[in-house]
Amino acid sequence: MVRRRLQVPATMTLYQLDGVFQVTIGWESIYLYQFVLYAVRYGSWETAARSPDVPLGDLRLRKGSRLLYEYDLNIPWAHDVRLEDRFGARPGTTFPRCTGGDGDCPPEDCGGPETFMMQTDYVLTTRSMRTSLWRSISLKSLSDEIVLTP
Repeated sequence: MVRRRLQVPATMTLYQLDGVFQVTIGWESIYLYQFVLYAVRYGSWETAARSPDVPLGDLRLRKGSRLLYEYDLNIPWAHDVRLEDRFGARPGTTFPRCTGGDGDCPPEDCGGPETFMMQTDYVLTTRSMRTSLWRSISLKSLSDEIVLTP
C-alpha cells in the first residue's frame, strides 16, 4: 500500500490537486483523471465530467470525508482520498506540502494495478530465488573452481 499525507489550502482546486498528486506520485499527467464525490464526477473534459476548477473549500468536505481519485481511466488507478482534518494555516507556511507517507509509488505507464502487482510479485520471487541460490553456494566451493595461471 502506498500512502501520502498532504496539506493543501482550501482554495486549491481539484484541477490543481490532480497536479499535486501527479508530482507526489512521480507521474507526468499523460492520462485522463477524475475525482468522484457524492456520485458526481469532476475531471478531464474528455470524460464528460464536471469541471475540476472547483476549490476544495466549496465542496463542503468535513473531517473524515472521502473522495475517489482515478487516474488512467482505461486501466484505472483508484486512490482513496480522505480529509483527516481542517485547520488554519500558520503564517509563513507554504502549501502544498507532504508531511508523511510510506510505500513506493508505481511507475506511470506500467500497465495498471494488476500488471504492476504481477511484475512486483515476479521481481520479489526472482530476487528470493537468486538470494537462495547464492546462499547455497559456499565460498569454499567457488575457490576450488578458480585456476590461476602465471
